Amino acid sequence: MNLIGVWSLALLGSQSISVIATPLRVPQVPFAEPSLLPQDETVQEWMSQDIKDQEMSKLLNQYAPIFKLSKDERYFPSSVDYMLPHYSFIENASGDTYPANHTILTPYHLDTLPLAGAHLFLSINEPHNPQPSLLEKESHYLYGPAGQEEELEKRKKNNERGTIEEPVYGFWVDQNRGVVDLWYWAFYPFNFGKSASRFGILGNHVADWEHLRVRTVDGVPVSVDFSTHEGGRLSAGTVRWEDVEKVDDRPVAYVAMGSHGVWPEPGDHVYADLGNIFKVVDKTDDEGPIWDALDNVIPARYWANAHERKRVRHAGKDSWRNFKGRWGNKGEIDCWWHPIVGFCQVADAPPGPNRDFGVPPECIVAPRATDYSTYNFYLSSPAVEWAEENGITMVEVEQICARPRRDKGDDDTSVEDIETWSTKGVISFRGKDKHSANLPGCKGVQSSVRGYRISLCLINGRCLTTSRERRICSYEPGERGNKPGGAVIVNDIDDWRWNY
Repeated sequence: MNLIGVWSLALLGSQSISVIATPLRVPQVPFAEPSLLPQDETVQEWMSQDIKDQEMSKLLNQYAPIFKLSKDERYFPSSVDYMLPHYSFIENASGDTYPANHTILTPYHLDTLPLAGAHLFLSINEPHNPQPSLLEKESHYLYGPAGQEEELEKRKKNNERGTIEEPVYGFWVDQNRGVVDLWYWAFYPFNFGKSASRFGILGNHVADWEHLRVRTVDGVPVSVDFSTHEGGRLSAGTVRWEDVEKVDDRPVAYVAMGSHGVWPEPGDHVYADLGNIFKVVDKTDDEGPIWDALDNVIPARYWANAHERKRVRHAGKDSWRNFKGRWGNKGEIDCWWHPIVGFCQVADAPPGPNRDFGVPPECIVAPRATDYSTYNFYLSSPAVEWAEENGITMVEVEQICARPRRDKGDDDTSVEDIETWSTKGVISFRGKDKHSANLPGCKGVQSSVRGYRISLCLINGRCLTTSRERRICSYEPGERGNKPGGAVIVNDIDDWRWNY
């Protein structure tokens, strides 16, 4: 749910609305002939067969997560195969609709839609705006296999929390220098939104994709990224492996009721508090069905060539992973508050896992230091080539410091108003070799390191380009959890790359 839109709703909270959901009936318009995804330099045909693929498949299974669903969950996971036959039509960004061709809407052929489905929405005819429940029986398949009435009754009769048996779609992403990211993607036929007072349930959408990432170095896990919704500060982010709850050395993730975001612990996770109007909360608990991904991960490689960062073009039954479109219907735009907020009760469906996985974690996990910070990092090959072509001789390292901005006499330490400043240092450009810089720590009461960025500069000190900031999560060695620090030791193993 868009946070700016949520805050806009606060201004409208005293209004009342009445919305009636009706099924969409689609005219039978012939669909254009499908075309293959054009080959280009960023993709390469691949099928799992070499020794490294086998090793990485074992690694994906070795650290397969255990998802704990809420006791109040109603919308359960499924496979892609389960959902594809239910799509009734396809809609493009302009609103043109075409009847579904189920010889194409299969795992083997989904990517043969025009442009691999880019800008297309796989859509259903059945009602899909529960306020607060799906009363129409024709829509009950959106509950998923484990959400069907007979399955619910079975768990209730046996007085057990039950288990989920559905595939988890895995990717292994070689980031070089021994770093391999293990991505685990879960599919749900439906996302149940959040209660927004008089506005009803907002953020409903057909299909839901959620994920969790385990970062490994030389085969050993070092952190887990718990991602929810829009990510960033709306999610738990990066958690040190030592701080992650585990069973048999595999991470445990708690799944939010309805919206399916993954969190590292049970409880209520508030990510927008609108005072007396409403709160946006992810609710998790340790009482619902258990979805153990062990031996249920369907593995796939991400890079065909990690050094050149050429992505795989999947083949066979994995061809659906090339699909670039949306896995459900377009959202509504006819509610009276849409021009103000930007969404209605039904939101656009999400894309699938055909996304950019070659990215750093939400934050760099770094131990605290005393007086000086140390930054060790590498530049990507494209960055080095660009630097050499443009006469770069120096690299400026900028440490971003932060602390709460408080008025004199203000004792509220929970104030979110933050002031930032930076300390900088300049080192020699070292090409593809490791760069190292030492900077004074962030000084002052409650001051801590928030992140760092770099600039590529000429010998006269003029910097031609600056990266974005990478966030830092500091900790005290030997202690659990994150702990803000004025100085840190950063060993950044993700190559720096950006648009110069």
